[in-house]
Amino acid sequence: MLPMGTIVTFCMLIGLIFASRLPVLIRLQQLPKSVMMVIGFVVLAAGLWNVLWYALRHLTEFWGIAALLSGSLMVITAGYIINEKKMPGMLKQARPLVQLLLLACMLKYGITIYQM
Repeated sequence: MLPMGTIVTFCMLIGLIFASRLPVLIRLQQLPKSVMMVIGFVVLAAGLWNVLWYALRHLTEFWGIAALLSGSLMVITAGYIINEKKMPGMLKQARPLVQLLLLACMLKYGITIYQM
């Protein structure tokens, strides 16, 4: 069985890939809407698990705060994947920052897991 940290890290990566607007990944945005919805809901579920389950139980620890931040970023990223048009303008404009912060969280999780 995979540890939840590994699953969350993978979901961060998937979220970054599918929410990205990089020209190299443009074919991913052309997948059927149903596929994008499933991917978005997987990222959303991982983000909500991070925030509502792990972070709220460990708020006084480093990894609890990291889970709160990364989970919140994953929820926003899921919104970019599921239906960006319905998101507030401020979040649409913050997309590069959200993705950069999520990338930093993913790297922190991934490097820590690798070093274990």
